[in-house]
Amino acid sequence: MAGFDWNQFYTLFKAKMGTVCTVGRYTIPKSPTYPYCDIALLDNPGGNYDLQNNEGSTSPLITIEVYCNNYDDATCYEVSMKAKKLMISYGFQCKTGPVKIDNADPAVARWIARYQRLFGAGDKLMKIN
Repeated sequence: MAGFDWNQFYTLFKAKMGTVCTVGRYTIPKSPTYPYCDIALLDNPGGNYDLQNNEGSTSPLITIEVYCNNYDDATCYEVSMKAKKLMISYGFQCKTGPVKIDNADPAVARWIARYQRLFGAGDKLMKIN
């Protein structure tokens, strides 16, 4: 894939957000340490192919879901905004949220946001803001 390494990004995100919350990926929390932040790569389509069918760019779409127990929307909002600030600092655009979403367990607050960015061939993950 041109320019984007999901594992590198997840490692960076976990290191930076790990002081604020528990971070995992592709997991719906059952009884984690709250606040809990789940990050998932939803899609990573390629684009700008050359005549030899080499990928010229990718556009990863990342979802971040924050969970807190005891109806704690304030903490969910705070963690979501810290994640948003981090994502924007690496050039991602906020496509949705952060916004409160109903959860299966009404005692657990859940907030969700989606981010996307274009990575060209040769682009490196680096802080730009």
